[in-house]
Amino acid sequence: MLKLDFIEILKSKNAKIGIGVLLLIGFSFLILRKNPKPVEIALVTKGTYQQILSVQGKSKIKELYTVYSPVNGVMRRVELHAGDQVKKGMTLITVDWDIVKTVKANTNGQILKVYRGSAGPVAMGERIIDYGDLSQLEIIAYILTEDMPDLTLEDPVNISGFGEQILKGKIENIEPAAITKVSSLGVEEQRVPISIAFDPPTGMGDGYELECKIILFEKPNSILIPSSALFRQDEKWAVYTVEKKKATLRFVNVEHQSEGMSLIKDGLQEGESIILYPGDGITSGTKVIAE
Repeated sequence: MLKLDFIEILKSKNAKIGIGVLLLIGFSFLILRKNPKPVEIALVTKGTYQQILSVQGKSKIKELYTVYSPVNGVMRRVELHAGDQVKKGMTLITVDWDIVKTVKANTNGQILKVYRGSAGPVAMGERIIDYGDLSQLEIIAYILTEDMPDLTLEDPVNISGFGEQILKGKIENIEPAAITKVSSLGVEEQRVPISIAFDPPTGMGDGYELECKIILFEKPNSILIPSSALFRQDEKWAVYTVEKKKATLRFVNVEHQSEGMSLIKDGLQEGESIILYPGDGITSGTKVIAE
């Protein structure tokens, strides 16, 4: 009896309308419900912050020796070639004059370049050979004058660009005067030459381009985040943290930034989740899911 009454109720006009309304509400909820937005998430970490100044440098032989013809005369053929080993006291060139004049090596090393190898007349002062000790290299770099206040002697340097290894060095000399250099964009800049001491690996030569990362200072036990999480809001630095699967706006105090990392003075704690590269589609309260 109850079953028949229930069936009769379902057949009634009001019941059909009510069911239709419920179904419409359900479908509307499914359609309008916002799916969580995929985002890239990183954790706030604690570690040693490094303020880094990146600059291009070139390896340079510390003591370059150049052989010039000592007199006007006839030079004998030079049998040496670039890369040949040189021993101290070894004859490098011979010039026939009223008497035979020879030029001997002042140190052990390697031939770097032969400017003139053929026999024949030669003028006094003509450049013939460059040589030097490739185990005694330094790196020369040029620092913008605006970056000089933070630079000091003995600052450590990480050197890359020669294979996969990271070489260690330190600032050995800072010249007292700036010079004018032209940038790759054609802009004149005032830069200060510096030299970086390091132990050159086997196979490195003179004039190799290297990437030098000068560590201006370090601060241990620092709160660190990728700089890509930061954006400006109301003229302040802000990030979006992830709390209960939702984006939450958080203002932070940024102390320093370098090489894609930011040192946070306050506003975040180690282990919190933050959103990287937050776009216009993220606002406080947006449901998010890790990509």
